Amino acid sequence: MFLSCLGMSCWKPTSNTDSSLRQFSTVIQELCQQFSLADLRKATNNFDLNRVIGNGMFSEIYKGYLQHNGASDYTVAIKRFNDQGCEAFNKEIELLCQLRHPRCVYLIGFCNHENEKILVYEYMSNGSLDEHLQDGKLSWKKSLEICVGVACGLHYIHTGAKRSIFHCILGTSTILLDDHMEPKLAGFGVSVQGSRFMSKQKQINAEHFMGTWGFMATQFIRDRTITAKWDVFSFGLVLLEVVCRRMFYVINLAEKEFLENPIEEKIDPIVKGKIAPDCWQVFVDVMVNCLKYEPDERPTMGEVEVQLEHALSMQEQADITNSNCDYTLLSKTIIPLGVKQYVILEKCN
Repeated sequence: MFLSCLGMSCWKPTSNTDSSLRQFSTVIQELCQQFSLADLRKATNNFDLNRVIGNGMFSEIYKGYLQHNGASDYTVAIKRFNDQGCEAFNKEIELLCQLRHPRCVYLIGFCNHENEKILVYEYMSNGSLDEHLQDGKLSWKKSLEICVGVACGLHYIHTGAKRSIFHCILGTSTILLDDHMEPKLAGFGVSVQGSRFMSKQKQINAEHFMGTWGFMATQFIRDRTITAKWDVFSFGLVLLEVVCRRMFYVINLAEKEFLENPIEEKIDPIVKGKIAPDCWQVFVDVMVNCLKYEPDERPTMGEVEVQLEHALSMQEQADITNSNCDYTLLSKTIIPLGVKQYVILEKCN
């Protein structure tokens, strides 16, 4: 598979964030609950390795159980940062205290005890999107609903807060799913704040980059700039992964030996015959536009959200009028990604 799981990434922005960090403690006190280290040791059975449910470059994530106002235990996700994770710890609190949106993971509280830096989040019982793409149990309609939800969350962080926020490491592993399979954005430890809402967006540069390059927007590779169009590009790759992991033949045109033998020949029976052609065409158009090489040619996340909602409504309408028949897709889409081109041969009937 040419798309690998997203690795954690980190860079240091050149913009000065000291002023925001000076107000950090006030924001925490107003919006977050403070837990003692003893509370969180008890919640995780002293950070039992059997409780680990995820890992990042700077942290381990545990499934924990806390008591609320003396009531019965409730489940939380507890992220414990290592010695190199102080900056990511500060960044997540700084940003998540501002983000109260149903498509962003909810920060419950924190612990800042000597060298221990720990965050407590709502528990997302259905894990990450990449896990569900691997097991192939998502219907096409649910996949589309999840994509709409992610677009809504990105639109919000770009335009809905006092300052625009660029996620920067969006991928299927940083999209989490709750009890109802509703998506929420996570992984804000290396996100970047832009200009204030309604003001002219300034160019943000990063000094260096560490981590996996697979979901990196082209403008960063070229000139180290970070804008909202970075997230648009990454979202396009998420859409591409939703497609390629489950549904269609994929050929890498840059490697001629694969022209006769596609890399992937897997059609998920759950989606086979279930995708309305009109819906699919809108979905593909959105994906291709998000992956444009030039940032200015990519749509905004607001435009993406509207188009995906339109695709979802077309699917729903088609399902009402065509309840007894399978749909047939047979076409070709060429997606240029830098020096390589990928062809998706849609065959789902």
